[in-house]
Amino acid sequence: MFRYVDIRVGYAILGLVIPFYMIFNQSGYKAIKDYFRRIGYKGNVNYHIYRNHYLFGQMMMDKFYLFARKKNIFKSRVTDWDQFTELLKGKGGFLISGAHAGNFEICGYFLQQRLKKLNAVVFGGESAFMQENRASALSGNMAELIPVSPDMSHLFTIKSALEKGEMVSMPSDRLFGSTKSFSFPFLGSPANFPMGSFLLAAQLDVPMVSLYVMRERGMKYHIICKQMSVDRSQYRNSREIARALCQAYVEQLENVLKSYPHQWFNFYDFWNNNTV
Repeated sequence: MFRYVDIRVGYAILGLVIPFYMIFNQSGYKAIKDYFRRIGYKGNVNYHIYRNHYLFGQMMMDKFYLFARKKNIFKSRVTDWDQFTELLKGKGGFLISGAHAGNFEICGYFLQQRLKKLNAVVFGGESAFMQENRASALSGNMAELIPVSPDMSHLFTIKSALEKGEMVSMPSDRLFGSTKSFSFPFLGSPANFPMGSFLLAAQLDVPMVSLYVMRERGMKYHIICKQMSVDRSQYRNSREIARALCQAYVEQLENVLKSYPHQWFNFYDFWNNNTV
């Protein structure tokens, strides 16, 4: 569609559709309402829920726009890029940890560089159509996808990529059915975060950074990159190192959400309690 229609037309239509979506998608509405209570909003939060849903739809459109290989109309600014650049110039591989906050899936499009190949891990919830279009959009940017396989063969692909000195990116906030997790206070209550990416970084002894691509007013994105600075020598084993990495990740995620509270896109009971 965006090959022929200005994306701003889509934004305008989206603004009219969102109220109906809020009415009929009660489970997502309640989950985000609970999130806004936890992050500190009081009183009537319907405007904030509307803005959250609108930004989610807007970023989905941005994603499809880039997948359609249209001319890049987005501007970006970067925070803490020096640390990331050092890792790019180094010989070793490293892990990029994201979240369902902002527009993490287009990080490969903004990371247009020629120093290291980017391997983006794709979980089963993404359709074949989306994977195919993402792969096409990333093909010219030294990036490709690693689909998660039921037989766990993707772990060998990830390990191989890191050993070759490449980057591997994956979201680290959802369990995706895994029972292996760490629990940390998150926005005031305990929440579970998957162990996988952090344990992988610990076992392979590779650096780990968190990266967020946050929408700003106009056609702008703010790319935030934070290295998870953990003194690994003070821990007894890889599990303890992984736990420390996860804790650093959770703290960084909280800080990003405080600056961009409307860009949390986990539309389910993230804390697994009875409040929603």
